[in-house]
Amino acid sequence: MTVKGVDYSHYQGNPDVAAMQRDGIQFVILKAWEADNHDPEYKTNLANARQHNMPVLAYVWLHASDTHTRMQHCFDYLDGAVIALDWEQDGVPASIVEQWMDAYETYAGRQGLCYYGLYPPDNPTPRLGEWPRWFPEYCSTSQLKLQPWDGSPAPDWRHCWAIWQYSESGHVAGVEGSDCDLDQLAPTITLDDFKSWLNDGTPLPHRVDVVRPAIRLLQLALDHMGYDAGPPDGLWGPHTQQAVEDYSGWKP
Repeated sequence: MTVKGVDYSHYQGNPDVAAMQRDGIQFVILKAWEADNHDPEYKTNLANARQHNMPVLAYVWLHASDTHTRMQHCFDYLDGAVIALDWEQDGVPASIVEQWMDAYETYAGRQGLCYYGLYPPDNPTPRLGEWPRWFPEYCSTSQLKLQPWDGSPAPDWRHCWAIWQYSESGHVAGVEGSDCDLDQLAPTITLDDFKSWLNDGTPLPHRVDVVRPAIRLLQLALDHMGYDAGPPDGLWGPHTQQAVEDYSGWKP
C-alpha cells in the first residue's frame, strides 16, 4: 500500500488535518524556516498535526548566507520536529548543506532528510548521500529518472529516494485555496518504519524488494510474447497494465 503525504506552508494556511487523514494522507512536511524568518503558520500547523498523531517533518529553505547562529535559532524553533533540508536555491554550495547536517547531528543526535532534485545547485557530495533523500520529480512512476530505495543496506541516497514528491499541483481534502505538493514513501518503507525513524532515529530496516523483480520478469515475458509492456523496469505502469489485459483477453 502506498504511504502518501503532503507538504505545505503558510501559503496553504492551516489545513484540516482530520480531513486530510480521511483523504488518505498519512504524513505531512511543514515549512518551518528560511533565512532568519520562521514560517508564520508553522507552530499552528505543527500543533494541529501532533493533535491528530500525524507524523510530521519540518523543512528549511537553505541559503548561501546561512550561518551557524541562524542554524541554532532554527533548530530551537522546530520544537523537536525532524528537519528536512530544502536545497534548491541557486548559488547554495554543497558545503552549506553539509554544515547544516553537521550542526543538526550535533544538536539533535540524529539524521534528518535532504531535499534536492535531479539538478541541484551544486554537485551532491558523498556526505549528502548519508541522509535519506526527499526527491522531486513530477511525472508517472514509469518516467522516473531516479528510483526508490530498494531496501539494500547502506544506501547512497544520492542515487535513490526515501520520499518522492510526485506532484506540485495536488488537491487534498482539508487543504483549501491553492495547489499543494504530494509525496509518497518508497515501497520498501512502511509507515511504521517511517514513524520509528521520526520518533528516535531508528535506522530504516533493510528489506529486499521482491515485487519489483517479479514485475520485471512479467514485463520481459510479455514483451517476448509480443505484448508491449514497456521497458522492463519493474514498475507497474499503463503499458504493463494494457499488456496484461491484452494477454488475458480481459475487457472492462
